Amino acid sequence: MDRKEFIKKEINLDPEDPFNYYLLAIECQKEGAIEEAFGLYTKLLTDFPDYIASYYTYANALLEEEQEKKAEEIIKQGIEMAEKKGDAKALKELKQLLELNF
Repeated sequence: MDRKEFIKKEINLDPEDPFNYYLLAIECQKEGAIEEAFGLYTKLLTDFPDYIASYYTYANALLEEEQEKKAEEIIKQGIEMAEKKGDAKALKELKQLLELNF
């Protein structure tokens, strides 16, 4: 069983665990299935908005695809969520990503 199939199986076993969707998005991105990855990141932000790692990783993927406007929007949403959750480390990383790129 390849990595993607394993992760999909894990999602079927526990569809409420955002980590598995996050892993699947990263796997899709690695394989060049960027639209599938973007769909998964969008699902994460919609269904699991407090899963902070999604914002940073999604924004980086958008930057790689030269979608700067959308990336900036996602970073700002992530900053807002990190502030709301009191996640200082994620907040710092997202602010650095914003400063480095905009």
